[in-house]
Amino acid sequence: MAKTNPIRAAWAQDRTLHGIWCAMPGSVPTEFIARQGPDYVCIDYQHGLVDHGVGITMIQAIELGGAIPIARVGGNDPWAITRVLDAGARAVVVPMVNSPGDAAAAVRACRYPPHGDRSFGPTRAKEVIGSARLDDLDAVCLVMVETAEAVANVQAIAATPGLDAIYIGPADLSISLGVPINHQEPHHRLRSAVDQIVAAARVHGVAVGIQAVNGEVARRYTKAGFDMVTVGMDTFMLTSAVQEHLTLARAD
Repeated sequence: MAKTNPIRAAWAQDRTLHGIWCAMPGSVPTEFIARQGPDYVCIDYQHGLVDHGVGITMIQAIELGGAIPIARVGGNDPWAITRVLDAGARAVVVPMVNSPGDAAAAVRACRYPPHGDRSFGPTRAKEVIGSARLDDLDAVCLVMVETAEAVANVQAIAATPGLDAIYIGPADLSISLGVPINHQEPHHRLRSAVDQIVAAARVHGVAVGIQAVNGEVARRYTKAGFDMVTVGMDTFMLTSAVQEHLTLARAD
């Protein structure tokens, strides 16, 4: 019997996935985060401080904590995508996808022939998944739409064969659109772009995810029907918690 990817299984049940982004290296804090009940934890190889040796231990810690390990790679590079999938990540987030060609390249890197170009060598993945069958090793491919160019091409990007999901990066998209980064009260141009992205995803039957900065913003996206919502990042959660408690201690 085929082993369904847990992310696809959740989406098949119309369930929104909530997760946490990890930019800080280290298996222990990652395990602590995974044990708090997120559906997934994403290791950030693009803007995080994580190298792959530590990243592997973080994937293990996420599994130990009971969450789904995923990774955002540094770029649309087949080698970068392959190594996180072979290490056991169940999904990969590919940044700065601006065209249907970019999207097709990301999908090819995630899929084994004849549907893609992924090289076979699931060193750790086959052990944790419990199978070396190509269908069981198939990973979820998410491409990030985070530029004005990508929004202009979003219908064609969403139509890419084999694509699982589009993931919205509001910060880079705001910069590209020339508007301030404001997660609490997004600029109307950002809201319009997000609406375009969501509409394209729905037309072509792909899931849509988005980055939030806290539970309040994440709740708004959840109510809006997003399939995947990242509640926040470890760095911000840590620093904001420290600031909050110091402020309380110094009050009066």
